[in-house]
Amino acid sequence: MKNCLKYAWVFLLFALSTSGLSSCQNRWEGETVESAYKLPEYPDPEYKFSRNGRSSVDYYECTLLDEPLQIIYSTFLREARINNEGSRNTVYNYFHDGLYGLVSPQSVVASSVLHQADRAEVINDIEDCFRAIEKLSGLGTEAPNLTRNQRASIGVAGYVGTHIGDDYIFFATQDGLVPAEYYRELVRGAIYLDLILNVHLASSLYAHGELLTRHEHTYLPDGHNYTELEHHWDLAFGYYTHFWQPLVSSINLPLLGKSRIQLYNAFALGRWALTNYRYDILQEQLQLIRIELSKVVAVRALQLLQGNITMANYREEPENALFFLSQGVGALYSLQFACDKEGQPLFSYSEVKAMQEQLLAGNGLWDRGQLIGSDGNTGLLHTITKEVAHRFELPLQEIK
Repeated sequence: MKNCLKYAWVFLLFALSTSGLSSCQNRWEGETVESAYKLPEYPDPEYKFSRNGRSSVDYYECTLLDEPLQIIYSTFLREARINNEGSRNTVYNYFHDGLYGLVSPQSVVASSVLHQADRAEVINDIEDCFRAIEKLSGLGTEAPNLTRNQRASIGVAGYVGTHIGDDYIFFATQDGLVPAEYYRELVRGAIYLDLILNVHLASSLYAHGELLTRHEHTYLPDGHNYTELEHHWDLAFGYYTHFWQPLVSSINLPLLGKSRIQLYNAFALGRWALTNYRYDILQEQLQLIRIELSKVVAVRALQLLQGNITMANYREEPENALFFLSQGVGALYSLQFACDKEGQPLFSYSEVKAMQEQLLAGNGLWDRGQLIGSDGNTGLLHTITKEVAHRFELPLQEIK
């Protein structure tokens, strides 16, 4: 087994010419073993491709995009620290210009052709998170600290936690939404998921046209060792590896038991097929990635909204559930960037916004009766998650 893993990449190079692929690949994907112990996880084989003895893979820019977005979250949003014009300007500078002006996060928000019509609204939704934190921070008030030190309750914005100075606190609006956590999910969907599925893996890129012609003639942009199509594929893999693969690994549900390795295999085999002009195999892997990653997106939203952890908190300490529910509301937002196997969206912008507005109406996430239901009435969480599960053809009862 160790040798199979150590040299796992070899099977991709000979995928079409050897009969040993099936055996190695099946073992790599896992065997059914009756045991009371969980088998250790094997490390991923390396995603390596080369041309003329040098690597032809480069997705460094993925990390350049992430850094300013992380600074916005950890320094300003999570602790509600936009309490003066200087901090406000810093947040918007990071969002508009990036770090050192290298990559602008705003420029890649909903940047795919599929979502151009809603791009301005999506950018505004992200900036609404900044504005919500400005209010929670007390920006523009005579004593910002008094505003920030207000404890949250039904209909009252403020912090959730035992004491304002504690390490684990978060800040919620009057309808119970935690803007910092909502922001993280918006970024995960409107930037990273859109870049993966709808920009770098867009159907139009891999159809017959100028890009494909340059790829077949091995046209390499100046100073680089990859074709433009290879780079698109590598960037999709890079964004997936950095921002979605950790979630795939952390969602402990049988429904996603093979998702991580299936997605890795599809990215790796798809890249091999692209480099070797096997477009039939490329299209198969492209469809597999769309289906499997979109399933992960939907399962994450469903688990955050009605999973065991969220429901346990909501029944025992409702205010603590706001953290997970806010992530769930943001994960609903990401559904518009998921797609079917042909690359077509399963939810529209207006549909996900309508679901969010329902959840945040009245007392919003504080309203247990509205969300869970009472007196025999079905709650909004069940109604919404049932529709999402239906749209993605998922068994809702298995997502806890």
